[in-house]
Amino acid sequence: MTQHLRTLQALGPALALLWALAAPAQVPVAAPQAASAAAAAPIGALKSLGNNRYQIHRIVVDKAARTITVPGRVHVLGQPLEYLATSRDGMKQYESMLELDASGSELNLACILIGLERDPAQPPLHQFDRHKVVGPHLAISIAWTDGGRRREVPAAQALLNPDSGVQPESVVWVYTGSFLSPGDGSFAADRTGTLIGVVHDGNTVIETEQGVGIGAYGSVRGNAMLPPVGSPVELIIDAANVGR
Repeated sequence: MTQHLRTLQALGPALALLWALAAPAQVPVAAPQAASAAAAAPIGALKSLGNNRYQIHRIVVDKAARTITVPGRVHVLGQPLEYLATSRDGMKQYESMLELDASGSELNLACILIGLERDPAQPPLHQFDRHKVVGPHLAISIAWTDGGRRREVPAAQALLNPDSGVQPESVVWVYTGSFLSPGDGSFAADRTGTLIGVVHDGNTVIETEQGVGIGAYGSVRGNAMLPPVGSPVELIIDAANVGR
C-alpha cells in the first residue's frame, strides 16, 4: 500500500482522490501532494460508472470482478516482438503486437484499483534479465469481432507463433508496476510507452514470469489467428480468474 500511495501522490491529486473513492473504507489514504510539472502523468478523464466500475480515459475497470478492459488495435505481426502492448507512439512500438489507448499511469492506476501490489521481493528488473519475475499473477486475453461474432483468446496464444518454441499454457503474466524515476519522479512506463513486456523490461507495468521473448531474436512474431494489422481489439486483464 505504501508503494501505491507514493505512486498516486506523484501522479497527482485527482488520482489520489479516485483511489480514495474506490478503496475499501477501512484502508487509510494519505493526503495527496501536488505533483511537479516534470512528474505530471498523462491521465485522461476519470469517472465512476457505478456498481464499482470506473473509467480512466478509455480503460474500464470493474473493481468487484477485478477486471480491466483496454481498447486498442493490432500493430505488428510477422516481425520480432518484445512487447505484448505499448501505448500509442511508444518508444518500442515497432516491437509491440498491440497498440493500446492507455498511458502507463492509466494502466497502472487500473491495476491498483483491482487490488494489485508490486511484490517487495522483486528486485529491480533489467531488460533480458533471466531471473524469474515475482508478483501477482494475472490472466490476459485479447478479444475482437470476427464476422460479426466476438472472439476471445488467451494473450499468450495470440502472441506466440507455432515455431516460437514456447507453449502458450506455460506463459504466466505478472504485475510488476514499473517505477518512479528517482530523478524527476516521472513514471517510467509513461516515458517509454512500454506497458506489457515479454523480455523483462523494468519499465513495463506487466511482464511474463519467465521472459518468453528472451533468447533467439525474432522467435516471437505473433499468431496468424489475429485479425490484420490495424484491426480494433480489446485487451482484458483478469486478476480474479487466473489460470482459467
